[in-house]
Amino acid sequence: MAAGIYLHVPFCKQKCGYCDFYSQTQFDQIPAYLQTVRQEILSYRKQEIVADTLYFGGGTPSLLPAKEIESLIDLCRDVFSLEGEITLEANPESSSFSYLYDIRRAGVNRISFGAQSAISRELTLLGRIHSAKAIGDAVFAAKKAGFSNISLDIMLAIPLQTEKSLAETLSTFLAMEPTHFSAYLLKIEENTPFFQNHMERFCPDDDQAASLYLQTVSTLENAGYLQYEISNFSKPGFQSRHNLKYWSGEDYIGIGPAAHSAYGGKRFFHPSSLSQYMRSGGKNPLLEGDFGGEWERLMLSLRLTEGIDPDAFSFGDTLRKKAAPYLRAGFLTERNGKIAFTPKGFLLSNSILAVLLPDEK
Repeated sequence: MAAGIYLHVPFCKQKCGYCDFYSQTQFDQIPAYLQTVRQEILSYRKQEIVADTLYFGGGTPSLLPAKEIESLIDLCRDVFSLEGEITLEANPESSSFSYLYDIRRAGVNRISFGAQSAISRELTLLGRIHSAKAIGDAVFAAKKAGFSNISLDIMLAIPLQTEKSLAETLSTFLAMEPTHFSAYLLKIEENTPFFQNHMERFCPDDDQAASLYLQTVSTLENAGYLQYEISNFSKPGFQSRHNLKYWSGEDYIGIGPAAHSAYGGKRFFHPSSLSQYMRSGGKNPLLEGDFGGEWERLMLSLRLTEGIDPDAFSFGDTLRKKAAPYLRAGFLTERNGKIAFTPKGFLLSNSILAVLLPDEK
């Protein structure tokens, strides 16, 4: 089965207050970073790995010049016989028509915009440097540049967000007619400015956050976007093929600092250090453990609305018994012999999974 390639681009114009992903603002290191990324990609040549997805994540991948995006795609085509879905994450303010046109011609066929909100005060509190208008301009430019697969990120339970403001965001974004949405509940992580500044004071509480999530699910599904994963919705045929690899237990290889991999039955990752990554020539992955066990397959598969067949697990009988009360309560549903979370069940998925998992991993 073909693998997925994830390429981490750890550069941003500025760090958002909520962001816990590894990135930095020292653009003078981009040339050395690119050289090391190429070295790491080339190190896989002898393994004859075939890939059918490539995902540029970050950070802000759209800060890389289009010619560098093209060069990296060409190299992945050479080393991994790459054909298929090629996604690039982009921020609206760094997505001009000319840039989008160039990366589309280079082979990027899916674009994912970090939109987050259509409300100016919410964008300001998040530390986003784009305006609501810039989101619409970027989507329009992407379509004009030839993109037919466009995703928008939405953040839920952010400072000052209400059901009314979320309805305005959803209405504004739906009018842009993207093919995909990712809707994430804000989680304030330690060591972020949001945590240090106690921004939870301005955020919806747990009950309000749950209501906002269910509002999003209902609104998007009524508009024809099918929920296929806890945070992802798409028009038919436009699911993220790359991200589905994570939840379906397929192999993927992470390139770049802080990138994680699951390949050949093992999990490994690069430390979150650009300088260390470059000193090692991209050869500093650390082993994280085994990949693909039953407990892990259960956790990942239940993120999908497709759910799981209990009979596919050695502890299937026990799993059915443990699931029974959650089925009666409406947190789980059963269709065609498969058990899956309902939207309200997704909100409690971590605690329910702790019960469903076998006693010994």
